[in-house]
Amino acid sequence: MLFIYVTKLQLLYKDLRMEHIRQFQKRIGCDVGYHNSNLHPADGVGCVGKSGMDKNLTLGQMLEIAYKMEEKPNILIKAGPNAKWYIKKFDPRVIEEEIEKQRAWRNISNVTMYIIEWDE
Repeated sequence: MLFIYVTKLQLLYKDLRMEHIRQFQKRIGCDVGYHNSNLHPADGVGCVGKSGMDKNLTLGQMLEIAYKMEEKPNILIKAGPNAKWYIKKFDPRVIEEEIEKQRAWRNISNVTMYIIEWDE
């Protein structure tokens, strides 16, 4: 199933460098962390406002930005009143727990989260 999804993703985002991604998941209605957990690229590419990234960036562009970051973030979020992108890094072992924390206090039904496991 993952292979089929990754293959479809490659067709949609030809600029995407899938050789750097070991595993990729898309989850609808999930979020992790708070405002202080957002990361930004050092060069500021795509940054908008205090914590978000430009809503017009594609998933492929966001993956390229995340891959180039020193922290190697493993979470991309598309959410918020303006549907901006957010970049985060969480230990994979606590992601489920962090999702439940968010569900406990706010509506995250309109949030899309992508979880990335990088090769490196």
